[in-house]
Amino acid sequence: MNEGEGSPQEPVGASAPAGPLGVVRQTLQSDAVQRWAPMSLFVGGFGLDAWTLGRDVDLKALALVCIYVLLIPVCFGVLTHVTHEKVKRGASLALHFALGALFSALVVLYFRSAGQLITMLIVLVLFAAMVWNEFSSRARQQFELLWGIYGASAVMLLNFLLPYALGSVRALWFYLSLVLGMGWVLGARRLLGARGWRTLAPTASFALVLGVLYPLGVIPPVPLVTEGAVVGVDFEKSQGLYQVMAERPGLLEKVGVTSPEVLRGPGEPVTVVVAVSAPPQATAQLEHRWRRRTDEGWETTDVIPIAIRGGRKEGWRFYSRKKNLPDGQWRVETALKGGAVLGYETFGVREISQDERDALRMEPRSL
Repeated sequence: MNEGEGSPQEPVGASAPAGPLGVVRQTLQSDAVQRWAPMSLFVGGFGLDAWTLGRDVDLKALALVCIYVLLIPVCFGVLTHVTHEKVKRGASLALHFALGALFSALVVLYFRSAGQLITMLIVLVLFAAMVWNEFSSRARQQFELLWGIYGASAVMLLNFLLPYALGSVRALWFYLSLVLGMGWVLGARRLLGARGWRTLAPTASFALVLGVLYPLGVIPPVPLVTEGAVVGVDFEKSQGLYQVMAERPGLLEKVGVTSPEVLRGPGEPVTVVVAVSAPPQATAQLEHRWRRRTDEGWETTDVIPIAIRGGRKEGWRFYSRKKNLPDGQWRVETALKGGAVLGYETFGVREISQDERDALRMEPRSL
């Protein structure tokens, strides 16, 4: 065979990654990683913020959330005005991480005080929209949806931050936060040169829904948060704790499948102790609504007013108790005075003889 005949040979190793860094680079550039990276970063941002805020809500944690709020419009601006592909790719990944963190913040801060199904449905709808966005094939549709998710998250965050900063839970601050959230999103869009109202419509619609549902008592009274509750008998204050006695819970009760049953002696009162956190120096008028299950549903038997002041890290503790409760299913709701419910405890009550009561093996439950 003459020289020059045949197909040219590829340099040895030309198609193989050059060492460990080359393997990493090739992996990061693969179609599968490129496809799943945004969603993975969204989940990562969600998990990180849930872990951070889930332990303690303080000014440092809230400042971090505000950084995400400022970072997201910057990412939108890069995606809108920059043409360099690597820069745009980095901005897209940062955007998804920050959106995940912000979404997590609204779950932790806003919906920790939710006891109603509809509020959790809002979270699920937003999460489903985010997942759909990751797999949508229309770039413009994705961009509009991201703006909508950002706007809804920013509005909910302001619902928490404004009363927290002012130390008040008046309804005025809730409605003002809706207006400020709308103004923030509108200002960010104008600053970035966004045209049209399509990207603002989801935020405006969401704010309108919140504004309608709040006076109906459907939206929880953020930033009040129910930190815990215990139900039992033999109430006492012991070493700085509010304590009741109750039977040791079974497995189904521990996992929340069944509600506890309070066994009381003749004439013995049943006590419900609740801890509610509130912004520093905030005051609020709450109430305990004692409700009994009947054939017609839950019937309110007593409403006991309670005044609280915020600032205690473990929550402001209070209690109410009732004597001679009839046997049956009971629910005690912790709510704003005449308003929305923060949370509730459901339990059964059964009267037993004094001998049976003395023979019970009880254990303390405290807040």
